[in-house]
Amino acid sequence: MLSGIAVTALKSITRNGRIAIIGLVSGTTAPLDSTDMLLRNYTAVGVRATPNDDMAAEAAVWHHLADLAERGAIRTPVGAVYGFDQVPQMIGDQAAPDAGKTVITASW
Repeated sequence: MLSGIAVTALKSITRNGRIAIIGLVSGTTAPLDSTDMLLRNYTAVGVRATPNDDMAAEAAVWHHLADLAERGAIRTPVGAVYGFDQVPQMIGDQAAPDAGKTVITASW
């Protein structure tokens, strides 16, 4: 059975949005409707958390990213932060978003 969070996320995605599929916490995949994706012009990407299941390589990647962030070499401008329960408000605010990425926080 698909988790309620996945169903809500798929229903909430906005036109020209993107959904990142990061894991399978519920043990099932999210059903993606290609017609819905076409009509709302959104994309879905799969994100693999570990490079080839090599823990040493993963640690090296995270160490390198942390070093770049500490030196200020990489930054992601954050425009707004919303809780998962505020997703409808966030969608409404997208008519004129601020500069930077919109962040949705979730906790289980």
